[in-house]
Amino acid sequence: MTGEKYTETYKKVSAMGEKLKAAGKSGPSNDEQLQLYAYAKVAEGKDFGEAKKPGMFDMAGKAKYNKWKEVVDAGTTQQEAEDKYVALGEQVLTKYDQ
Repeated sequence: MTGEKYTETYKKVSAMGEKLKAAGKSGPSNDEQLQLYAYAKVAEGKDFGEAKKPGMFDMAGKAKYNKWKEVVDAGTTQQEAEDKYVALGEQVLTKYDQ
């Protein structure tokens, strides 16, 4: 179960993404987005072992899968991932949510 701060940050980052997309503005870099994705997966307790490996031509899926694997392989705990998501999410919000 994720904490209140994580949930709050997750909602803010998601809303910012929608707002930027609707305004046609650029947002977080691909690397920032991939980090947020991977931390969210681990923080929410998703089982990497059950993740399907993306197909050869699914470049976005591959990037997400590989970043998630990287966070899992680093031994990142659920709590660490939650803390890292909140820290990065707050940086992204400060940088892009204008």
